[in-house]
Amino acid sequence: MARKKEKTSGGMGFGAEEKGEALEAEGLKRKDLDKGEVELVDRDTKTPYIETYDKKTGEIEGAIYLKDGSRTGLTAQVKIIEDVKVEQDHDAATQSIEFNGKLDVVNPSKVDRLWDIDITLKNIDSTNLKSDAIKIQELGITDKDNTDSREFKISGEAKNLLLVKEYINTMPDGDSVLSRNDIDSNLINLKDKTSSSRKSSSREDERTDAAAGESIESFGISINKETPVHFAIALNSLFEKPIKNIKVVKNIPDYFAKPNVRDQSVGVAEVQGSQLVWNIDSLPSNKTVICKFSCDITVSDIEAKKTGTIEVTYEAASSFAGGLGIDKFDAYTSNRFYVDIIERDAEPGVWDCKLVFENTSQFIVELFNADVYAPEEESKKFVDVDPEDVPMLPAGAQWHSKKWEYKSDDYPSFRKMLEFRVVPDFITTVNGTIAISDVELTIASMTGEVQYAIGEEPTVKEIEGKLVQVPTFKEKDVLAVHKLANNGSAPLNEITIEHQYFSDQFKAPDSKEVKLIWDGSEVDLASAAVSVDRNVLRIELKDLKDSSTGMLKPESSIEVKYPIHCANPEKEAKFETEVLHRGNTYPPSQPIEIRPVVPVIEAVHIRRKFRIGKEVVAIGDLGNYKIILTVENIGDMPLPNLVLMDKVPDKFEYGDYSGEQPEITDEVGSDTLKWKIEELKEKERLEFSYEIHGKGEYSPSEAQLAY
Repeated sequence: MARKKEKTSGGMGFGAEEKGEALEAEGLKRKDLDKGEVELVDRDTKTPYIETYDKKTGEIEGAIYLKDGSRTGLTAQVKIIEDVKVEQDHDAATQSIEFNGKLDVVNPSKVDRLWDIDITLKNIDSTNLKSDAIKIQELGITDKDNTDSREFKISGEAKNLLLVKEYINTMPDGDSVLSRNDIDSNLINLKDKTSSSRKSSSREDERTDAAAGESIESFGISINKETPVHFAIALNSLFEKPIKNIKVVKNIPDYFAKPNVRDQSVGVAEVQGSQLVWNIDSLPSNKTVICKFSCDITVSDIEAKKTGTIEVTYEAASSFAGGLGIDKFDAYTSNRFYVDIIERDAEPGVWDCKLVFENTSQFIVELFNADVYAPEEESKKFVDVDPEDVPMLPAGAQWHSKKWEYKSDDYPSFRKMLEFRVVPDFITTVNGTIAISDVELTIASMTGEVQYAIGEEPTVKEIEGKLVQVPTFKEKDVLAVHKLANNGSAPLNEITIEHQYFSDQFKAPDSKEVKLIWDGSEVDLASAAVSVDRNVLRIELKDLKDSSTGMLKPESSIEVKYPIHCANPEKEAKFETEVLHRGNTYPPSQPIEIRPVVPVIEAVHIRRKFRIGKEVVAIGDLGNYKIILTVENIGDMPLPNLVLMDKVPDKFEYGDYSGEQPEITDEVGSDTLKWKIEELKEKERLEFSYEIHGKGEYSPSEAQLAY
């Protein structure tokens, strides 16, 4: 018997294309995928036969005779079934992948068994399958014995093959910020970041490190203000073949109002109750599709608001497990072949011969090797069908070779080699589910106030007042204190203070004079953070996330202090100014703007006029005197912080005070009486008195001395 021809793997079955799609290369198209039924494709469907040709010579090699014109038959089904559940965070980092794989070899026929089944798998390295060769002795025709099934898992690291990313922007122009080009760029970066080995981190760290859209996303919203929130959901498939029946469900929390679908590049998206539902029939590989929608939100507290989870389901026709597939398939079923040998009527010893192969099964089979050799000469072939000329025979069909002439007085005897296989249908089905966690919209809020002080810290009176007075034609510093506190739930990455309308009489500070106090402790402030431009002082704290202090977290506060230099202001000169406090989150959102009430600095023309008097009156017994001290404001403005002192003469005792009791010091000698007057109002006169009593050799005239 002659040597077997080597089988080729080309044209031996289906890939995982859509049901009913014509596959001209294989010459078949699916008719009923569930039953495993396919149909032979032929241009001339009117004839009861199909001619077959030698591809090298182009000559007719034989013909397929159809049974009742039927071009259909069953296939042996090789099914790769995978259930994949992926959990990922907002930044498309895979948190977990649950995978269950099953390889089923199925005989769909209820009449014909399959036997001697040999399968060679490809790309098993990504699975825990130990061998790429599968041998099945036989498959029966009942539900108990018509399926060979084996389970497998993914070995090593798995990657999510359907990239889903939600983008959120709370800026007024968020819809234009979430552009197709920018989203495409971010998705390209994300394709290398879908590994399940990536561990979850804090929300702040993820936003800082994520490549997924940090430049086009923002999550901060303002309190007591209606904020439009723009959403975009983008999908990009990394499967080799198109996926189908994609359903995206976005859950919308009830504190979002007026959900509105703005656009979708494919499929149909609509709001259904508290959900956005986006259905897509098919998604090709490496194509990005986007659905945009918006909602409004208004919050009255600082509690962060979740944006709602997303669930995605889909079906894929290429293996999730690193391209697991079928490289080779062989199987046998019921068949019959024979050679018709007919001696000619008018020519005894001349025989007309023909090889017939009959497919007696319900399957479509491939006759990939049909050889008939001359009995006396092995190298001579009357029939030579090689793997490049494979005829496919529908159920019940026969293949008849072209006739050959053979001369012999004896009964001819031919050696025959026939090989065939049942046509397989390779079906890969991935049932995928992706659960995407939501993100929090944080409330950006802060307080800001401005205080002035004559001194190192504002007094209660200065804090409560709105006017600070400085003298005319003198140099005097007024301390400006900006107090800002984060009373929201979002960390602040940028803080800016703008103080306007500085002039030659009221000068801005030097950068070295500006101090920053962070939660009660002074921290270094870069000189570049302070600038004066067109009489506007700016103090800018930028990129705090990259600084030693970090961002200004909720419940933290800062103080910014610096002197306002009052340089010889003229009479009635005023420093009436405006201050703007601005803050923003990371990623940036709508900035917070506060315009606090700012005290006024007024130059007061102070010329102090007052009168101090002293009277000594003898009283009672000898040696007893009453000392009367007076101070009178004879000007036209209050006099602050006056001090009145009197020295008690030696050899005298003192006491019996009227009015406020003095402080006893030794500032001008021993036993000096000191009265402090916080303010002496215009035209006001105050009197203080005490009595003295001489002892020993005293001199009453010493009491005349005044200080």
